[in-house]
Amino acid sequence: MIRSLSVLLTIIITLSYFPATSCSMFKITLHGKTMAGNNEDAWKINSKIWFEKGVIGQYGAAYVGHSDLFPQGGINEAGLTFDGFTVYPRPLRSAAGKKKIDDKTAFMKMLLQRCGKVEEVQQLAYQYDRSVFNTGVFLFVDSTGKYLVMEADTLIVGNDEKYVISNFCPSTIKDPAEVKIGRYQRGQQFLSLHSDTTLAFCKAVMDTMHECRNKMGDGTTYTVIYDLKARMINLYFYHDFTHTVGFSLMDELKKGNHLLNIPDLFPPNHEYLNFVHFKTPFNSSFIKLFLYVLELLLVLLTVFWAIYLTGLLFSGKINIKTHYGMCLLLIMNIGLGVYLFILQNNQPLFYYDAPYYVSGKTVLDLTAYLPVVLLGLIIPVGLANIRAVNRPSVTKFTRRIFTLNTVIYLISLLLFAYWGLLFIVRG
Repeated sequence: MIRSLSVLLTIIITLSYFPATSCSMFKITLHGKTMAGNNEDAWKINSKIWFEKGVIGQYGAAYVGHSDLFPQGGINEAGLTFDGFTVYPRPLRSAAGKKKIDDKTAFMKMLLQRCGKVEEVQQLAYQYDRSVFNTGVFLFVDSTGKYLVMEADTLIVGNDEKYVISNFCPSTIKDPAEVKIGRYQRGQQFLSLHSDTTLAFCKAVMDTMHECRNKMGDGTTYTVIYDLKARMINLYFYHDFTHTVGFSLMDELKKGNHLLNIPDLFPPNHEYLNFVHFKTPFNSSFIKLFLYVLELLLVLLTVFWAIYLTGLLFSGKINIKTHYGMCLLLIMNIGLGVYLFILQNNQPLFYYDAPYYVSGKTVLDLTAYLPVVLLGLIIPVGLANIRAVNRPSVTKFTRRIFTLNTVIYLISLLLFAYWGLLFIVRG
């Protein structure tokens, strides 16, 4: 039985997990000028931009990212820029004999510190086993307009005038039209109709590709537009394209190493404040621990009801008319426990419209209806069990267990209501 539950749990994890971050990037080269822009779509607060001077023989660079200071993107003194995108893991080709990457942050910084052209990135990255980046893909663009797609086991160099990428591995895509990512297709369509390298044009591209969800107004955390020859950086915050902060990379490096908190650079943003105040297991340690406690209690309650009903069965005292509520409660406990586990491992579900929908994740999509099902069952199942546990033969301990089980459901439903998981709000 334990082995079967382990297999079931593994299947649930595999089928229900999907990447929690999404991004998009484009580059355009026209009349010798190359511009690149990136939208960082992540549920993170206090994103950062920081500047690090280069030591002798290395380039200084600006990086953008979050509180962990992993460089999600950046640009160096040679005009080489990059950004990264989360993807699904996949089987990789062997990297036997290649150097091991012990520190992902140091590796990404090394590429900007040592390389000025994409060919140099290609030569350096080829020497390393990049399997640690199996859930990521990176786009590098240099000041000549050439670009390099760096996947975990593949390096692709291109020199197209226009290029767009999002959360997929280009080496696995035969026809870009088949990529089912809205921001990517919006960018492709926009650039197929327009060409320019002005800041206003690049801002329009990023605006076209940005994300802003109906439920919370969350989406693109920050946007960066780079002028690769001028080494200029234009920063936008939380999909508000009416305010920008500009940096000259060379001027900032003269100030020495320094770090800036991106939200502090901009006027108060109402949607960002809503996002910050919306509490989930991913930004509240208390809620995270509380959900773990609920899951543990549900496991213990499931075991209790299973033993209780088995005892009635073997003693011949079980009666379907009397005990069907307990049987349903046992099944509901399993369903609620699985749902809480899925929530704790999939941050996007707290922000998507209800019922949430994720392309290619049928099992995950079906779980979106569990809160509504539980809400519909709790009253009839509760009434049936009240009659069952109030019989004279039922012990006081069993009644208390039932009360605890009921309280857990009420608390869970209140949490689901707060997170907007109980209602059909998607248009």
